Amino acid sequence: MNDDPFSRRGAALFVSAAALVHNAKTIMTHAKAKRLIAVIKANAYGHGAKWAATVLAGQADVHDFAVATVDEGLDVRQVLPERRDQIVLLGVQNVNLVTVMAENYLAPAVGNLDWLLAARDLLQASDSPLPPLRVHLAIDTGMGRMGAKTKAELSSMYQFVMGEDAFELAGVFTHFATADDQNQAYYDQQKADFLAQVTALDIDPKYWHVANTGSALFHFDEIPTETIRVGSALYGYNPAYPSKKTDLPLQPVATFKARIWGVHQLLAGEAVSYGATYVAHENQWVGTVPLGYADGYHRTFSGMTVLINGRKERVLGRVTMDQMIVSLSKPVPINTDVILFGQDGQEKISIEELAEYGQSIPHEVLTGIGSRIPRVIEDK
Repeated sequence: MNDDPFSRRGAALFVSAAALVHNAKTIMTHAKAKRLIAVIKANAYGHGAKWAATVLAGQADVHDFAVATVDEGLDVRQVLPERRDQIVLLGVQNVNLVTVMAENYLAPAVGNLDWLLAARDLLQASDSPLPPLRVHLAIDTGMGRMGAKTKAELSSMYQFVMGEDAFELAGVFTHFATADDQNQAYYDQQKADFLAQVTALDIDPKYWHVANTGSALFHFDEIPTETIRVGSALYGYNPAYPSKKTDLPLQPVATFKARIWGVHQLLAGEAVSYGATYVAHENQWVGTVPLGYADGYHRTFSGMTVLINGRKERVLGRVTMDQMIVSLSKPVPINTDVILFGQDGQEKISIEELAEYGQSIPHEVLTGIGSRIPRVIEDK
């Protein structure tokens, strides 16, 4: 069998375990954290959730993970079968799946008492004994997605969970909406609201997890950070770029590479791609790359810089669904590498730069890299 990752698609995402471990340890040290909830939802931001979970558990002593859905949680549970490896389900969940959650030790975020009441009835109606469902109580301090808005709402959930054998309290949290931008006043309001609610009910701080990535990076001296809940920084990028800078030495976990599968010469006056938006002013060499927006290289990246043999070249014309054209300073061999983001010699294209060019964010770019792009582990 051909083990060349480029043989079928002509592109691959290379991921580094060493960089992932470095970033986990670096952000924990920076935030003075004792516990990390590693956010590996959306296939670990496109990097590979099973891979990331295995690496972080085995090499960074991380045993708390967060995903978005029950199915994501079940996938991770396959590689982390031990109960000590806790898997949090962020966001609203379908209560009808509660027995699946309990059976597989998946701990849902819960935002209202009605969900808990329905969950209790379903758990008690189960034909087989189930372990207590571990739950994380959400407080809505300004994100507007889910959670208790008042102390009374939080108190009703908290007292119910503490008084029911079907449940076990695993956490209490909120999510900051402006941790990675300049709206400090809104951040301060959310922080004050959270602290007021949990302290009024005398909820033990060991349950709190309030520091998301932006908080761990930029507000670590303003809030409790014994437990941090981090996503983007794990993968080596600054979620606040370009509005906020960080000197933290994060290492990009992923490099996106493609190959040139065709080389030809454009004659002066000839155009390329849909809309004929690029016309050659003189004879020039170009390469065809078997990669397009269906693979996660967005149409908005048309005109973006790529790296070929350590030299900056450009995407010419519009990126199409499955292919794109790049400029060449001279003819190159078939299968020459094209770096879409990553390092090539002295030149570098960061995921932040690529996302900014496409008027997007790194999260969206990484999670959009398609399933027909293989993930390749660079190191163990």
